[in-house]
Amino acid sequence: MRGLWAVVIIVLSLPAVGAAWTEIPGPHGSALFLPPGCAVVPYAEGITRVELPIPAGTLLVELFLLLEGGIGRIPRGRPVWVGDRQFLLHRWLEGAAGSRYEAFRFAAALEEGKWVSLTFVIHTANPGMFPEPPPPYDRGAILEMIWEILLNARFPRVRSERVMR
Repeated sequence: MRGLWAVVIIVLSLPAVGAAWTEIPGPHGSALFLPPGCAVVPYAEGITRVELPIPAGTLLVELFLLLEGGIGRIPRGRPVWVGDRQFLLHRWLEGAAGSRYEAFRFAAALEEGKWVSLTFVIHTANPGMFPEPPPPYDRGAILEMIWEILLNARFPRVRSERVMR
């Protein structure tokens, strides 16, 4: 999996954000550009939940982003570069009755001990739960949307030196 991420980071170029994309403010002066069909919904204090668009009729149940900011120790992860920004990436999988959750948290260090994290969660249904399961979703298209959001995010004065874990 590590090799795949390295290839994706190198191969994707900075996409042009069209007029249909919407800008939302984030913590510590950051901003995200979101594709059409997103909905910002109340979640928890200090955390913004964004429901991302999903294709109908597949095993994909929901796709969402949790946007959070903090001060102090940055969430842990392994260093990855997305465009000209360094993030700490933490990926995990969880399962529940008939469901699978795959999450990717990208945390960026800012000046003065501040940080911003974007956690993308892909929630899919277990195909064994259906007498005739729906088709799988296009994982490549979902990952491409995630990369476009990351590549177009704006952060104030992101440190470009290596982030210490």
